[in-house]
Amino acid sequence: MNRHTPHNEALWDKQTPETFVLSYDRIFHDSQEAIMITDCHSRIVSVNPAFKSITGYDESEVIGRTPSMLKSHYQDPEFYVNMWASIHKDGTWRGEIWNRRKNGEIYPEWLSISSVKDDNGVLINYVGMFSDITLRKNTISKLQLHAQVFSNASDGIMITDKQLKILSVNQAFTTMTGYTEREAAGHTPRLLHSGLQNQYFYIKMWERIHTTGFWEGEIWNKRKNGELYPEWLSITTMRDDKGSITNYIGMFTDITERKLTEEHLKYLAHYDKLTDLPNRTLLSELVNEAITRTLERKRKLAVFFIDLDRFKMVNDSLGHNVGDKLLQQVAKRLSSVVRKDDIVSRLGGDEFIIVLQDLQEPEEAILIANQLISSIKKPFSVEDNELYINASIGICLYPKHGEDFETLLKHADLAMYQAKIQNGGYQFFNESISSTFLRKLDLENELRWAIAKNQFTLHYQPQVSSETGHMKGMEALIRWNHPTLGPVSPGEFIPIAEETGIIMDIGKWVLKEVCLQLNRWLSASFIVPSIAVNLSARQFLAPDLASSIHDIVYQTCCNPQHIVIEITESSSMHDIESVLPILHELKSFGFQIAIDDFGKGYSALGYIKQFPIDILKIDKSFVQELTSDSKSAVLTKAIIDMSHGMDLRVIAEGVETLEQLDFLRTMNCDMIQGYFIDPALPAEQLAMRYLNEVEPISCQQSNLAAPSDHP
Repeated sequence: MNRHTPHNEALWDKQTPETFVLSYDRIFHDSQEAIMITDCHSRIVSVNPAFKSITGYDESEVIGRTPSMLKSHYQDPEFYVNMWASIHKDGTWRGEIWNRRKNGEIYPEWLSISSVKDDNGVLINYVGMFSDITLRKNTISKLQLHAQVFSNASDGIMITDKQLKILSVNQAFTTMTGYTEREAAGHTPRLLHSGLQNQYFYIKMWERIHTTGFWEGEIWNKRKNGELYPEWLSITTMRDDKGSITNYIGMFTDITERKLTEEHLKYLAHYDKLTDLPNRTLLSELVNEAITRTLERKRKLAVFFIDLDRFKMVNDSLGHNVGDKLLQQVAKRLSSVVRKDDIVSRLGGDEFIIVLQDLQEPEEAILIANQLISSIKKPFSVEDNELYINASIGICLYPKHGEDFETLLKHADLAMYQAKIQNGGYQFFNESISSTFLRKLDLENELRWAIAKNQFTLHYQPQVSSETGHMKGMEALIRWNHPTLGPVSPGEFIPIAEETGIIMDIGKWVLKEVCLQLNRWLSASFIVPSIAVNLSARQFLAPDLASSIHDIVYQTCCNPQHIVIEITESSSMHDIESVLPILHELKSFGFQIAIDDFGKGYSALGYIKQFPIDILKIDKSFVQELTSDSKSAVLTKAIIDMSHGMDLRVIAEGVETLEQLDFLRTMNCDMIQGYFIDPALPAEQLAMRYLNEVEPISCQQSNLAAPSDHP
């Protein structure tokens, strides 16, 4: 077919030949739609410029080929069967089809195919006209996506006109507010107003929207059922091409859960979960506010640092559940004693802080301190347990003892420790307490290096027969002579060593030094009795205590029978179930065991018979009262008789007078120890006064078993 020959009245109007040729040519070349003409066998005979624009093929590349060159294979064979069936039956087909450009890109097009016949009805051509509908498809896809997002968004969406009349809302809007689109349409957003925001809030909001076209923030609104709820709202202004406002879009999220979480986190950050009392963070803020008020009113303020005595024993013996309930009851009692404007706080553990405000005189603090102690001393009932505890209270005053929270808390803490040393009650802060604390801090720091710097020495106090005066044993006692602090009493540094755990290293050093000294004496041909070495309660916490003691003695080539392991009665009774196996293990190695300070106040005679002990030492408090208190004398005699009945040797410590010695002789006490005989002496002096020479004893003659014999 020649492109300039008319084909079909459906495509071209009847015109004069000249006019027709000009019209056809213009349509063919200027059409925005691609035109492709084939012969009756579907071979391409002509295409227009739009064909190249859409497919990428020049006319010379397609002439003689069939349209199948454009196939994308997105359509299955049946698609084409149905297409050609329609063309053969009706002479035309229209529809969407996916084809492939020259560069391989697949694109959607809207295609119409018409068959062209001559005047006799014979098929001579097919004319295909198509347009690229990629843009339209994308636009439709985007519109569908936007509609889907609008419908399925988790945020509530509300679209209004420029007069703020609601035009459309999504499902999330209905879910959050309770209003359907039909109920909300035509109303303004005032439909949701809660009344919690004042007029000024909305004025500022719309000032922002008119200035910037956007606003977001937290707002409280009202649901259809009347429930108020918080939401995070954003409002965006929509404008047309000319800049005129067309719509407002409001998007919001219900933040009820988030607000509850925030409130809970705020609570956790400021309150103690167990007692509902302010914690340290909130306490700091409250004290600073109280200080400001105290300054304005020219009054005084008192800070109480309260520590519960014997609480740990309750917690350890009855469990943390009982301990927690006890703390809750303590919190209620403390709160019931103080005044309405006073502050009660829990720092943690069994430590509480009370801040008394608006005081005129310190005596008011004393009155309340006594009331608090009296209240705490009353029995507590927890899970069928009647519990008794006490309290130690440190008190400091603002501004006398500090002008800020941290200083007041620190000084009250120091005063509390002083009160605890004095067995409870209350104690006001003073400078001597601060000096004591600084001294303790210095000692703790220096104590950590004392062994490495060879600042420790051992002295030995003799234990002699009450009948003959001959030495039957001795006790090794540690001494610390610091180069700048001077001599430091064991009564001062041993508690610090126990508190910090340094006692573990000190204990090992003492035992090793005793063994080395014992070897030196034996090598010098002295007859050496057994030497007592003290173990503290803290040392019993070490799981390898017995084996480490055995190893030290073995490595220094000493006989365990020369060593007496001395433990205080209080430490042995504290946790008898764990102490007993250790004592039995030490006994199996050949060590002698002694109970020190017996009768000091923790005696449990039912347990004594279970202990593998050899020696019992009567506490010096009994000895000192022998001549002045008949009850002490009776008790001392009973202890001695009981010990002898159990085949135990008895040592009376703290003997300072001849009268005390005479009493003990009449009671058949085995040995005595004390200043009346001698204080603790350096090793050289003790050897000169008490040790006699014999033939040397070699290490090979020792009875010490090899490590393999004592697993």
